Amino acid sequence: MKFLVTARNKDSYYALAPEKRLEIMMGAYAYIEKHRKSGKCKEVLHTADLKGSASIWEVASSEEAARLMIDNPMLAFQDIESQPVIESDVVKKVLTAYVKKLAKK
Repeated sequence: MKFLVTARNKDSYYALAPEKRLEIMMGAYAYIEKHRKSGKCKEVLHTADLKGSASIWEVASSEEAARLMIDNPMLAFQDIESQPVIESDVVKKVLTAYVKKLAKK
Protein backbone atom coordinates (compact mmCIF):
# COMPACT_ATOMS: atom_id res chain seq x y z
CA MET A 1 0.00 0.00 0.00
CA LYS A 2 1.47 3.32 -1.07
CA PHE A 3 0.69 6.66 0.50
CA LEU A 4 1.35 10.20 -0.62
CA VAL A 5 2.24 12.35 2.38
CA THR A 6 2.26 16.13 2.03
CA ALA A 7 3.52 18.33 4.83
CA ARG A 8 3.65 22.08 5.36
CA ASN A 9 5.55 23.68 8.25
CA LYS A 10 3.38 25.55 10.76
CA ASP A 11 4.19 29.05 11.99
CA SER A 12 4.91 27.50 15.40
CA TYR A 13 7.99 25.85 13.91
CA TYR A 14 9.41 29.22 12.84
CA ALA A 15 8.62 30.68 16.28
CA LEU A 16 11.15 28.29 17.85
CA ALA A 17 14.71 29.37 18.56
CA PRO A 18 17.01 28.63 15.60
CA GLU A 19 18.94 26.06 17.65
CA LYS A 20 15.73 24.16 18.44
CA ARG A 21 14.62 24.27 14.78
CA LEU A 22 18.01 22.85 13.74
CA GLU A 23 17.72 20.08 16.34
CA ILE A 24 14.23 19.11 15.13
CA MET A 25 15.26 19.36 11.47
CA MET A 26 18.26 17.07 12.01
CA GLY A 27 15.98 14.59 13.76
CA ALA A 28 13.60 14.75 10.80
CA TYR A 29 16.42 14.08 8.33
CA ALA A 30 17.58 11.09 10.40
CA TYR A 31 13.98 9.81 10.48
CA ILE A 32 13.66 10.08 6.69
CA GLU A 33 17.04 8.45 6.05
CA LYS A 34 16.20 5.57 8.38
CA HIS A 35 12.99 4.88 6.49
CA ARG A 36 14.55 5.39 3.06
CA LYS A 37 17.16 2.76 3.91
CA SER A 38 14.44 0.38 5.13
CA GLY A 39 12.50 0.91 1.89
CA LYS A 40 9.43 2.39 3.58
CA CYS A 41 10.03 5.92 2.27
CA LYS A 42 10.36 5.73 -1.50
CA GLU A 43 10.74 9.39 -2.47
CA VAL A 44 10.95 12.80 -0.83
CA LEU A 45 10.55 16.12 -2.62
CA HIS A 46 10.69 19.54 -1.01
CA THR A 47 8.80 22.64 -2.04
CA ALA A 48 10.85 25.41 -3.60
CA ASP A 49 10.30 27.65 -0.57
CA LEU A 50 11.63 24.85 1.70
CA LYS A 51 8.54 25.11 3.90
CA GLY A 52 6.98 21.81 2.93
CA SER A 53 7.45 18.43 1.32
CA ALA A 54 5.78 15.56 -0.46
CA SER A 55 6.82 11.97 -0.02
CA ILE A 56 5.80 8.50 -1.15
CA TRP A 57 5.71 5.73 1.45
CA GLU A 58 5.10 2.02 0.93
CA VAL A 59 3.72 0.12 3.89
CA ALA A 60 1.91 -3.11 4.62
CA SER A 61 -1.11 -1.52 6.29
CA SER A 62 -2.75 1.73 7.32
CA GLU A 63 -1.73 0.92 10.90
CA GLU A 64 1.92 0.81 9.87
CA ALA A 65 1.47 4.13 8.06
CA ALA A 66 -0.01 5.69 11.21
CA ARG A 67 2.84 4.38 13.36
CA LEU A 68 5.43 5.80 10.95
CA MET A 69 3.76 9.21 10.91
CA ILE A 70 3.53 9.34 14.72
CA ASP A 71 7.32 8.88 14.91
CA ASN A 72 7.99 11.93 12.71
CA PRO A 73 9.95 14.52 14.76
CA MET A 74 8.19 17.29 12.81
CA LEU A 75 4.68 15.98 13.55
CA ALA A 76 3.76 18.76 16.00
CA PHE A 77 5.17 21.43 13.70
CA GLN A 78 3.58 20.48 10.38
CA ASP A 79 0.15 20.21 8.82
CA ILE A 80 0.31 16.71 7.36
CA GLU A 81 -2.04 15.02 4.92
CA SER A 82 -1.80 11.39 3.93
CA GLN A 83 -3.71 9.57 1.25
CA PRO A 84 -3.40 6.19 -0.44
CA VAL A 85 -2.23 6.27 -4.05
CA ILE A 86 -2.46 3.76 -6.90
CA GLU A 87 0.12 3.12 -9.62
CA SER A 88 -0.85 4.12 -13.16
CA ASP A 89 -0.61 0.57 -14.52
CA VAL A 90 -3.13 -0.61 -11.90
CA VAL A 91 -5.54 2.19 -12.82
CA LYS A 92 -5.17 1.35 -16.52
CA LYS A 93 -5.94 -2.32 -15.85
CA VAL A 94 -9.03 -1.50 -13.76
CA LEU A 95 -10.33 1.07 -16.25
CA THR A 96 -9.79 -1.27 -19.19
CA ALA A 97 -11.80 -4.00 -17.42
CA TYR A 98 -14.52 -1.47 -16.59
CA VAL A 99 -14.79 -0.26 -20.19
CA LYS A 100 -15.03 -3.88 -21.41
CA LYS A 101 -17.78 -4.52 -18.87
CA LEU A 102 -19.71 -1.46 -20.08
CA ALA A 103 -19.30 -2.52 -23.70
CA LYS A 104 -20.99 -5.86 -22.96
CA LYS A 105 -24.15 -4.16 -21.65
